[in-house]
Amino acid sequence: MKIINRLFIALFAVFAATSCSDDFFDVNTSENNPSSSTPQLSLPVAQKYTVDLLSGDYNSYNTLGNLWSYAWAAGGDYVYFTDETQYLMASSFRQGNFNTAYLRPLNNYQVIINNTDPVNANYKAIAMIMKAFHFQYLVDQYGDVPYTEALQRGNNVTPAYDDDQFIYNDLIVQLTAAQDMITASASDATVIVPGTEDVMCGGDMAKWAKFANSLKLRILLRQSEIGVTDYSSVNNGIGFLGAGETVYCNPGYTNDTNKQNPLYANFGKTVAGDPAANANATRATPWALTQFGPNDTRLRRVYSVVGNGNPVTGPVAGIDQNSAAGTPSANLSGIGPGVLLSSSQDAIIMQSAESLLLQSEAVLRGFIPGDAEALYNAAVQESFTQLGAGSAATYLANEGAYPGTVSGIISQKWIALNGTNGLENWIEYKRTGFPLGLPNAPGAAAPGTIPVRLLYPATEAATNPDNVPVQTTGDAFASKVFWDN
Repeated sequence: MKIINRLFIALFAVFAATSCSDDFFDVNTSENNPSSSTPQLSLPVAQKYTVDLLSGDYNSYNTLGNLWSYAWAAGGDYVYFTDETQYLMASSFRQGNFNTAYLRPLNNYQVIINNTDPVNANYKAIAMIMKAFHFQYLVDQYGDVPYTEALQRGNNVTPAYDDDQFIYNDLIVQLTAAQDMITASASDATVIVPGTEDVMCGGDMAKWAKFANSLKLRILLRQSEIGVTDYSSVNNGIGFLGAGETVYCNPGYTNDTNKQNPLYANFGKTVAGDPAANANATRATPWALTQFGPNDTRLRRVYSVVGNGNPVTGPVAGIDQNSAAGTPSANLSGIGPGVLLSSSQDAIIMQSAESLLLQSEAVLRGFIPGDAEALYNAAVQESFTQLGAGSAATYLANEGAYPGTVSGIISQKWIALNGTNGLENWIEYKRTGFPLGLPNAPGAAAPGTIPVRLLYPATEAATNPDNVPVQTTGDAFASKVFWDN
């Protein structure tokens, strides 16, 4: 799925010329911000920005989720992740989770969706799928968000906020429409099949249709605790992402300045081979280490070994960061080699292991046909393979055997997504309460419970005051999104 480095460089130039704006909804007309682009140029740019937001730097969804699902913490000699680990919630907290989603990936996907040339139907379907991908995460974090009036650029700079459950329902409609578009395009020789400019699936439209189905399954299962049982939209014969079908993204990552995989660039090593900006501070929590059984060889792939063969360890919960009592980061395990492979590694959008575990849960609940145990076993092996941990047979024969419970499936998902999609683990904890015993982050301030939502950014209060819902700090701990029963 990689494209040549020359194209990667060109994409940045294209983005600067076609998609960039200093304002949230592109209020100002600018010769550096034309109103249109081709789908072929916009698609890889949008996909690249999906990665940046999902799993990139300190401010990515992945970082926040790993902190809030207690997979990561800072070592005792670093003052790091303070707002996140002390739950210092405010309208200034992580405004990029909201603003960047609209400004970068969603604006670019919408340009593709707005293209009316029927030969670009496959591009439009891909953009619709990715738009749904991003809006699900916006709802999961914020509840009500701008949706039907969003992404209109200068035509509407103060969009209304839509009800979160309405958005969720419409995401199913849009994903189904994208699948129908893919099906119709398969028999139309005039429709362009994307090639290397699709830096996620390389133009494999059957895989895109499966990805859409897997996203629909995720959306439906989010609502499992509020009585949603209609799964007809996924029981359509398309299938789901299976073994060996992880959705990756790689626009040509290399070991050059500003071209490394963003997760590796921020938590692995610099181009020169030195520790990256967040590498030495980011450490495993002691609770996280207890989630791996004695035969789980993924442990030393998810977290690094301290010293020369010493046991993996982690910071002590409740000890203040940068205090005399805190354990120095040099004596603690960081992010492991199964997560940080190289500067050119593929970015993960959706793991096959996650899709298989979603299917296992849906079968267990009686929502789709299948073999829940076989799906679970396949998911565990996919996780082992993803991390370079070898065979899962011994683990599955002992402590990792199929649990036959939702709690066991979610706990397995926490391990599989550890380090690569922490946001999903935080969200799934909100939905199910699993894994059991997940602690508050070290040093958490009152009210001392894991936040259930993010607050709307201060920029919304300043630029869209008539529409943004009024909130207090306490809402971050008490005002749940609609599916969080």
